[in-house]
Amino acid sequence: MSKAEEAVKKHEEGYNCCQAVACVFADEVGMDEATLYKLGEAFGAGMGTTQGVCGAMSGAALLAGLVNSDGDTDHPAGTKASTMKLVGAMQKEFVQKAQRLICADIKKGNNGGAFTSCPDCIRIAAEIAEKLFV
Repeated sequence: MSKAEEAVKKHEEGYNCCQAVACVFADEVGMDEATLYKLGEAFGAGMGTTQGVCGAMSGAALLAGLVNSDGDTDHPAGTKASTMKLVGAMQKEFVQKAQRLICADIKKGNNGGAFTSCPDCIRIAAEIAEKLFV
């Protein structure tokens, strides 16, 4: 089963969109799933149910930070710019595929239907995140 399909399955089991994306990459980032689950908990339904930035994309961004950051708290500028640039590119790809970035806009869609379903947003974000580990 692909990471994208694993993430959709986690969402079906009750994980929010962010948790679903982040948690399937626990081994790749060297973290236990419970910690990633906790980190992603507040980002459901567009961060705290505000329907802001898609939670699935937030999960992918969280993974990008874990992969790209040097973690050097004594010199915080070290990898910050490259991580932000990386997430900007990921976000651009997400918007190309999901049509929107903001959860409320994604769900609003045309003619009362969503532009992209939550499971499809999760698939898209997980596929984008998977490129971090290639």
